[in-house]
Order: sequence, then C-alpha cells, then structure tokens
Amino acid sequence: MCAGSAQKVRPAGAATIRAMATATAPLRELLQQAFPDATELDVQDRTGGGDHFQVTVASPSFAGLSLVEQHRLVYAALAAPLADGSIHELRISTKGTQ
Repeated sequence: MCAGSAQKVRPAGAATIRAMATATAPLRELLQQAFPDATELDVQDRTGGGDHFQVTVASPSFAGLSLVEQHRLVYAALAAPLADGSIHELRISTKGTQ
C-alpha cells in the first residue's frame, strides 16, 4: 500500500514542476525581451500556484538608476500579466552590472 502511494505522488510532483515552469515561462520571455543584455535573469513561482513570483534581474540597463527606477522598468516589462491578474504578488530583486 505504501509503495502504491509513493507511485501516485511522483506524477503529481512532476505535474507540479511542469505547472511551475509553465507559469514562469511567459514572464521570463517578457523580461528577456525587456532586458536582452541581462547577465542574470531568474523567475520563480514562490507558492506553486502560478501567481506569486520572485524575479531577479541583473542588467547593465540598471547602471546609475535608483532602486525605484530599476523596479519601475521591471513593472513596465510585466505590465500585461500584472494588469490581467496573472501576477497576484511580485517580489523584485534588481542590480546594475558593468
């Protein structure tokens, strides 16, 4: 019985991983388009629900900009999913590079 339970858990885990990757892919694309020179770009689905994200972007585009200005650029890049409710919560980490 335990062995059968373990087998049922594995497909659910794989499905969850696929769903998380599916949720982050459109955001990653938008950020790659907005910051083609990014040296670091990461999008994580923080809860597995597909609407709470942590994004990290390091880009020379941020050099000389305040943190608020950097975050505004990220918000602008993700304006569509923010407006349509695809993103419920967004945590942003940015840094300028040289």
